Amino acid sequence: MIFKNKPSNPNFSSGPTKKPDEWRIEKLNLNFLGRYHRASDVKIYILKILEKLRSILGIPKNYKIFLLPGSCTGAMESVIWSILGERKVTSLIYDYWGVEWYKNLKKIGLEVDCRKSLNGELPNIKNIPSENDVIFVWTGTSTGMALPNLDFLKKSHKGLIFSDVTSSVFIYDLPWKKLDVSVFSWQKALGSESQHGIAVLSPRAMKRIKNINMPKILSLYDYDFVINTPSLLSISDFDLCLDIYKKKGGIDGNRKVCIENKLVLDNWEKKTKFIKYFVKDPVYRALSPCYFLFTQKFKSENFFNFLHKNKIAFDIRNYRKAKPGIRIWTGPTIKKNDLIALTNWLDWSFKKFIK
Repeated sequence: MIFKNKPSNPNFSSGPTKKPDEWRIEKLNLNFLGRYHRASDVKIYILKILEKLRSILGIPKNYKIFLLPGSCTGAMESVIWSILGERKVTSLIYDYWGVEWYKNLKKIGLEVDCRKSLNGELPNIKNIPSENDVIFVWTGTSTGMALPNLDFLKKSHKGLIFSDVTSSVFIYDLPWKKLDVSVFSWQKALGSESQHGIAVLSPRAMKRIKNINMPKILSLYDYDFVINTPSLLSISDFDLCLDIYKKKGGIDGNRKVCIENKLVLDNWEKKTKFIKYFVKDPVYRALSPCYFLFTQKFKSENFFNFLHKNKIAFDIRNYRKAKPGIRIWTGPTIKKNDLIALTNWLDWSFKKFIK
């Protein structure tokens, strides 16, 4: 083996992601385990964490934060069923999760203006009717494609703006006042445990919540603090990861880490002949994750098994519905030196397992 130095941690998965280095299980607040989640002191504990979230992300005070079951999927399905239906919906798809949300829109019989591209280029985002509600994934976790801003939407847009921001939140300084409905889970940039979802609603979105016959677990109209029993262990983990994130500089400090991490892979992609970015225009390449296509044929099973067995990289295979390649998380819990070590080993491994 040419390179002796392996990554100090092989967890480069795009979700759930690597825990922060500062994380220790002994640091979790276990005082509320085994308690009734609606007890006054437990309720105060959870609400304080949600207000900490609001402060860290700069969420406007008049936006409501919902704690929901089922990770981001549960949160997105809750807002789709509870809010949409009054207007036609423009669905922007450049990620396989965008496909899933589109399927949900069709399931409930909505009229949809579908704009789709899964070839590494952004779909047409021009001339979206002002009356339409709009739904999109800000950062496509499966494709590594992200929007740099929302300038393609007019300030006077009348419809509601929905976004799955799971791989963007805590990385991008999101323009909350332009977003009416944002949903995300905790297991990406924070490195927290998956379990619950968050939905952030603007006053305009709150007015659109419907009282209709639907499963209670999805109904925002029936929301009373939390819809079902939350995991207080998961919430404690979320609280700890929020504190670590804040100590590391909040949005500015953690975004800087992402930029530096991505630069490692940018420079590597330019030099290696074995892979290329899936996203063609650098403007739309996400800060995290980075998704690369193979440019040559490999004994891929042997390749990935070798990386796993030798603890070089876990779980970097492409999203299951995407073209063959590798997907690497470059979020703020990932070390720059680990990415450098990883790219050295990847180049060596490519040569070893080329057909």
